[in-house]
Amino acid sequence: MKRKSFYALSALAVCGLLLVSCNAGTPKASLKTPVDSLSYAYGVNLADQGLMQYLEQAGVIQNSSNIEYEYQMKIAAATDSLQKQSLQKEMNAKMDSLNKVNGPKLNEFIKGLQEALKAGDEKSAYIQGLGIGQQISKQMLPQFNQLIFAGDSTKKINTDQLVAGLVGTLKNQSLAIDKMTAGTYVQSEVEKAQAKEQAKQEEDLKVQYKDSIAAGEKFLADNAKREGVVTLPSGLQYEVLRKGTGPVPSDTDRVKVNYHGTLINGTVFDSSVQRGEPAVFGVTQVIPGWTEALKLMPVGSKWRLYVPYNLAYGAQDRGTIKPFSTLIFDLDLLGIEK
Repeated sequence: MKRKSFYALSALAVCGLLLVSCNAGTPKASLKTPVDSLSYAYGVNLADQGLMQYLEQAGVIQNSSNIEYEYQMKIAAATDSLQKQSLQKEMNAKMDSLNKVNGPKLNEFIKGLQEALKAGDEKSAYIQGLGIGQQISKQMLPQFNQLIFAGDSTKKINTDQLVAGLVGTLKNQSLAIDKMTAGTYVQSEVEKAQAKEQAKQEEDLKVQYKDSIAAGEKFLADNAKREGVVTLPSGLQYEVLRKGTGPVPSDTDRVKVNYHGTLINGTVFDSSVQRGEPAVFGVTQVIPGWTEALKLMPVGSKWRLYVPYNLAYGAQDRGTIKPFSTLIFDLDLLGIEK
């Protein structure tokens, strides 16, 4: 297992060396010494233990593994030698056809590989530039374009301007956008794109969980009419089960509480009471509904909280607590920790 991992890592290291455009032939095997044999075997293993699969996944060559596997299974299942020979010929024909398609691209790859392996110090920077350029082009840019432009095929990063900014920075030239502003700008655009994508996902989830949302809203509307239930501007509801006379926690305090949490159908999802061990945490380290309530509760108070989903876990799926769930908590504020 360790040997296979080593070969796979070696193959990926070789894959980091980029292609250059020109023709290349396949060197002939010449196993005159033990070192020659070891070298040849090492090359075979590099290709077999990951490099071939990498090139297929990267789109450099078309997949041949599936063809080989499919026909090997058919040949193994064949009942007579003529059928096996026929299947072997079919496989060979398909592999020959695929090799003709893959040949030109493999020649490009081989030339780049040979240049990288034989490059001295004077060319090492060039080879590294090719590798980084490939990584940016094939991995980073598609991901960035997808994130920022949300799949809009009419928009994508201008690579000329990307290179202008990159080269200007590397050469310590005067920049049209300084480094700090550039970093803030990119981060801001990423955050806006992520927020937009999250909002879209939440809207999609709201359609999926519309019945749960409606049930929660109806529960809160009916609950608000009960005597003793207080509804705050945020939508949080509470009723006082026991009045406390101690100090009221602030944002910077840590509190000790006992609690018992249920869904509106009575399902218990969490309870320090059942565990027999109070919990300690910062006032701002909990769901918004708890934070709001704790900053109103004197120590010694026990309240029953009715928390709408937007003050609880929102669109998160937390197992028993499904997205957009309205929650009920019995919250007993035992003290403020020093």
